[in-house]
Amino acid sequence: METISLVGTMAIYESQTEASKGIPEQWSRFLEQHPGVGDFYGASPCTNDRKIHYLVGVGPESPQRVEGSPLTLEAGEYAVVQVDDPAQLRDTWVWLLTSWLAKSGRRERHTPEFERYTRISENGTPIGPVEIWIPMEPDIT
Repeated sequence: METISLVGTMAIYESQTEASKGIPEQWSRFLEQHPGVGDFYGASPCTNDRKIHYLVGVGPESPQRVEGSPLTLEAGEYAVVQVDDPAQLRDTWVWLLTSWLAKSGRRERHTPEFERYTRISENGTPIGPVEIWIPMEPDIT
């Protein structure tokens, strides 16, 4: 993938439980403030504070200019998995990071992982397929 510049709204969550509740609310607020946008991304920058940092936003193909926090998705190799049923999104993430990655011969690069959405509902939940993008590099250990 080539470098992509996102812009959107960043929130910080203390736990996965808090993030599971807060991210749909975060998307809902974003869509209220930016009706008619598209090219949706949800991205988690790498931090060392053991919190979940999450940006809801748009990429460069969005039909509308959005003001907000910038986040760069670095060029490089990514594992890309399409999740057809958004209800399976969390379970797919868990499987990818705890099972698949360990057996892949690769490791996650220290750069943001992200999701690309087809559409987001008014209540902040994904509609249609979602792509999970995990930055990868050779596991040289």
